[in-house]
Formats: sequence, C-alpha cells, structure tokens
Amino acid sequence: MSELLRNVQEIEAAREEVAKPSFMTQLFAGEPDFSLLLPFPQQSKDDRLLGDEFLSKIAAFLPANVDAREIERTAVIPPRVLSGLAHLGAFGMTIPAEYGGLGLSQTNYDRVLSLVASHCNILALLLSVHQSIGVPRPLILFGTDEQKRAWLPRLAAGALSAFALTEPQIGSDPANMQTSAVLDEAGTHFVINGEKLWCTNGPIAEIAVLTAKVNGKVTAFILEMNAPGIEVVHRCSFMGCRGIENGLIRFRNVRVPRENVIAGVGKGLRVALTSLNYGRVSVAAICLGMARQVYPTTVSWARQRTAFGRPIGRHEVNTHKLARLAANLFSMEAIIHLVSGMIDRGQSDFRVEAAIAKLVCSEHLWSIVDTAMQIRGGRGYETADSLAARGEIAAPVEQIFRDARLYLIGEGSSEILKLFIAREVWDPHLKRAQPFFDALADAGSTIESRLGHGGQISEEAGKLGAFYARWYAERLLPDGVLGESAARIRSPEMRAELQNVKRTSRRLARVILQQMARHTTRLEEKQAIVSRLAEIGIDLFVMTAVCAYSETVPGSASLARLVCADARDRIDENFRAIASNHDLSTSALGRGVFDGAFDWLTTGSIDGFEPPQSDSNTAWIPVSEPSPSTSPAN
Repeated sequence: MSELLRNVQEIEAAREEVAKPSFMTQLFAGEPDFSLLLPFPQQSKDDRLLGDEFLSKIAAFLPANVDAREIERTAVIPPRVLSGLAHLGAFGMTIPAEYGGLGLSQTNYDRVLSLVASHCNILALLLSVHQSIGVPRPLILFGTDEQKRAWLPRLAAGALSAFALTEPQIGSDPANMQTSAVLDEAGTHFVINGEKLWCTNGPIAEIAVLTAKVNGKVTAFILEMNAPGIEVVHRCSFMGCRGIENGLIRFRNVRVPRENVIAGVGKGLRVALTSLNYGRVSVAAICLGMARQVYPTTVSWARQRTAFGRPIGRHEVNTHKLARLAANLFSMEAIIHLVSGMIDRGQSDFRVEAAIAKLVCSEHLWSIVDTAMQIRGGRGYETADSLAARGEIAAPVEQIFRDARLYLIGEGSSEILKLFIAREVWDPHLKRAQPFFDALADAGSTIESRLGHGGQISEEAGKLGAFYARWYAERLLPDGVLGESAARIRSPEMRAELQNVKRTSRRLARVILQQMARHTTRLEEKQAIVSRLAEIGIDLFVMTAVCAYSETVPGSASLARLVCADARDRIDENFRAIASNHDLSTSALGRGVFDGAFDWLTTGSIDGFEPPQSDSNTAWIPVSEPSPSTSPAN
C-alpha cells in the first residue's frame, strides 16, 4: 500500500461520524431542508444580556489599555494587556463556569472576537487560538473529568495555550507528520521527538496541544511548554500580524505523562479536525471585525474626497465598489450569526457550514480591504503612523491589507476548503458506490480477471444503476415547495430567492451525478471541476443565509438582493464552465511550467535562467481540448 493511500485512509478514519443531519449534504443532494437553518437563530434574552455585559467590559478595556499601533510597531503584545484580559475572564470565554470560565455561547464568543478584532485583530487572533483550537476546546470536547479539573481552571485564569500540529514538511496532510511519541519502559511517560512549525502562541504559551505519532497513529497530548527538551528555535516574522508569537519549536526527548493523552492513542486527528471546525467559525468572526475596521473610513473618504467636481463616491465605478463593500459585510454577518446559532442549537452537523464561514468571510475581507485600499488611494497604501505624523486620521488600511492575507491561508486555505466541502457532502454517494468500486478493485485490471468477476461487477452496477435512475428522475421533477420554516419568510422576494436555491440545488445534484458517472474514482483528481461544484453549493448557502438574515434586520433587503444577484451570476458561470472549459490544456500548460519548459521567461533578470535548448525532452506540446459539450450542465 502506498504512503499516500495510507495517509488518506488515516484521515478518513479520523472523520467524525455524525448522526445529526447536515443542511449542506442535503443541499448538494438536491433536497435542502430549510428547517435546519430557519427560523434564523435568535439569542435568548438572557444569553443576549450575558453577552452584552461582557462586551461592555471589553469595549471599555480596549481603547483604554490596548494601543493597536504600538503592537504593530513593536510586534509585541504587552504583558499588562494579557494580564488585564485575564482579569476580565477573556481567557475563559468558552470554558464552562464550573471550571472557572464564563461559559459563553458560541454566538457571544464570536461577538466578542469580532469586537476585539475591530480594535486590534492581533489580540483577537491570540484569544481565538487559545480557546478555539488551543487546549480548552479539545479538553471540553474530548477530555476526561480528571483532565478538565486539572487544566481548565488554570486556562480560564489566564494560562495561555497553543496548538502544535503543522510541521516543516507537512501542512494540509497531517497524517504524514513525523513527530513521534514512544512509551517508556516503565509505561508511565511518552517520550516525544520532532518539530512543529507556525505554532501560534507557541513561543509564549504555558500549555499546548501537541500531536505526535504513537506506533504510526496520530495522538494528541497536553504538554507543559516549560518541560525539559522544548526549544523555541525561531520566532517567525510575517508580512502581517506582527504582534503574534508564532514559531518553530523543537522537541527532544520530552517526557509527557501517559495521563496527558487526549481521547486515547490514535485519536489525535479526530481531536485536531473537530477542534478546527470551531476554529474556522472564530476566524470568520475575526474577519468580520477586521472588515468593520476599514468600512467606515472607506465610506467617509468616498464622501469627502472630490474629483471632477463631485465626491469620488458619487462616480459610478465607485458606487459599485461601495455597494459590494456593504453587501459583503452584510453577508459576513449573516453567515457568522447563522453558523454560530447552529452550533448553539446543537440540532445539526455544522462542519461544512463552518468551513464555508471561514472561506467566504476570509475572501470577503480580502475583497473589502482591497476596495478600501483602492478608494483611499495613496492614503490606503500609507501606514497609519505615517498618516498620523502628517496630521491625518491614522486609518490602518495598509496594516489590515497585510494582516488579512493570512486568513486566505490559515486554518484551511480556500482551495483546500473547497475540496474538503466537496468530500464531506459527497460522502453518501461514495458510501453507496463503494460495493461497486470494491468489485472493480477485486477484479483487477486485466481483461481475464474482469471477465472472471463480471457477475459481481454487473450485480453491483445494476443495484447502483437502479437506485440512481430513480434518484435522478426525482430531481428532474420541478419542486418549489419550501417547507413550513422557509414559507414563513415574510418577504415574497426572499421566498422567491429560496425557491431558486432549491431549484438550483436539484440541478447541482444532477450535475454532480453526471460528473461522478463520467469520472468515477478519478473525479477527485479533477479539482477544477470539484471546485466549481463546491462554489455553486457555497453560493447557495450564502443566498440562504442572507435571505433569512434580512428578515431580522430592517432596511437590509437591498443588500440581500445584491448578494443573491452576484451569487446567481457566479453559479451560472460555474455551470457553464463545467460543461465547457479549458481544463485539459491549462493543466498541460501547468505541467510544462512545472517541468521547466518555460524557464526561459526569466531571461533578462538578474538571476534569470539561460534559454533551454529545445529538444524532445523539454519541448512543450499543447493539448487540444475536446469539442464543447452539446448539452449544458443541467
């Protein structure tokens, strides 16, 4: 068995078996159940008051004690700031009250992160890493009673935590990690050796969750960061997020008590992947706060700056930018409130929705800050300190621009998340088709072996064909029935949008089946097609979120309309690109670049290559595309 296959199987085994229904899985199957999302989640009065009380404390603390420009300038969060937050209880927001925490709901927690990020996103990131993916969350989800009693009060009181997963040679394939843990002869301690990279909070954390392989199985440990053998080799510096403590950490014969294993040996990937579901929602909340930093200064500048006799915000090219600035911010709010509410309700699976929240909000933040940079022009590109030195408002657009780039990468890049979403929602199809794929595998690749197993293959193919013939026919039938929860949407316009969501989901389901039938097990290699299919489903979720949210926010219907109109345009384009595209020739060209066929493009630069000699080994041969499909994806 190949190393790649073993790694994939290990990740698959770590996937959480969820008994709760999934809205996105049903949407991709053409049967979205709007009752899993609607009515739009609303906080109870008591929960809202609890959140408001803590938010008011944070709102008073931040401007009085946190100088975000000083943190950007020095790349250090002052210890007094961390002490002040600990005194307020900010390190125990997600920790139950019985262990000394505040026990905030996910909704209130995300409200706090957004508020903190609207003043200092670096501080919000530190708090999020500490309790979204750091030690508190894994212990709350998987820890024993003894572990919770031993560690959670200390964490709630201000002991900073980190999450050590990524290594110098691995990123999105954690099953390939090299850090090892070996049980000592006495059977009381594990001895850990290895390195972890990009460990946020790691250089200053007191406690960390560390993943390492025990007999080849990924296992999660609670680790005291002052233990002998732990060395912070390097504090990493980035283009943005300058105040974050992030480093390369080396572990040499570090002894960890056996009782510090979380969830049992071999359960480390499940601990990590489950924690990331919560972490992604928190990242989305941070992105929302950062977007709120740049929104007012951008709109204000569009009002006061004049060009050709009128404010620049009155020129149509900029009115369109401002419209999407507001629409994107509105959709971020809708998605975060919806997914946070789903978590608090506890009625449905939220893994895919959490991934969508992180993906969409990070991309919207990037779009918003790019718009802010363009509208503010040179004042967007200039640093806040330089603006202040010239007597102007110190708007940190330049800093947020650099900081925002992280969120398109961290906790799952946009590309990885699209593949993750597709894999999660197609799981029912893959399980249903597994007997057929097993029959093909048993038969082997030779004609003789296929003939020998022909009966088994035909039987499984017949079962699969009979099921999907009926399944496909059902999704060809028109169905605009929304169900009771969606039918209660007051706005006829928003109800019509939800009916469009349902119709389009049925079309999406049919196209997915067509692509699975065409490519079978090779579909996962067709990442351009997979990404387009995922993007269609993501847009349908965004449309659902903003339609429902607009019911709770007076005066927001025009924002929801623009979000939906733009989503429909992207959906139409993705369907067209699935039916007719340039994927083959583009992939061939990319392989040519990879193989060095175009290294001559750097000729003329200081370090440029010499033009390669053209021969049969280096020449690039273009690939012709097949004729466009005569039938559109439907």
